[in-house]
Amino acid sequence: MHITRTTCTAVLACLLLPAQFSAAQVYTWKSKNGSTSYSDVPQNLKVSNASTVNVRTRTVTPPPAPQAAEGEGSLADKQKQLNDAISQENKKIEEQNKKIEEQNRQQKEDNCKTARLNRQFAETARVANRDEFIKRYDADIGKFCN
Repeated sequence: MHITRTTCTAVLACLLLPAQFSAAQVYTWKSKNGSTSYSDVPQNLKVSNASTVNVRTRTVTPPPAPQAAEGEGSLADKQKQLNDAISQENKKIEEQNKKIEEQNRQQKEDNCKTARLNRQFAETARVANRDEFIKRYDADIGKFCN
């Protein structure tokens, strides 16, 4: 008896499970000769050409209104607009890069001046590790002043 109840439950689940997956969209449209067509694929693969049918509630949703194109024109015109926008963006990036390069150059000059001043100080300093300081500041001069 226990096996029969389990078998019945399994069979019932198998029968009800496909009903869950059959709720895909159904499209409808009127053909040129006036007949109504139904399909799971919209007419000419364009959703804007077909209404959507809800099978469970039996309601029909009209096709979405066509959206106004932002810049109506040919594909070449749209490509030109896109290229112009990209060109403007590239110009902005180039200007930013020039500013950054100038800041980096100025920072390098300041570091060079500091390294030279430190080297001069190390030469006149009366400390035990003066030679180590001179080597260190010579390396800094080589790094920032070339």
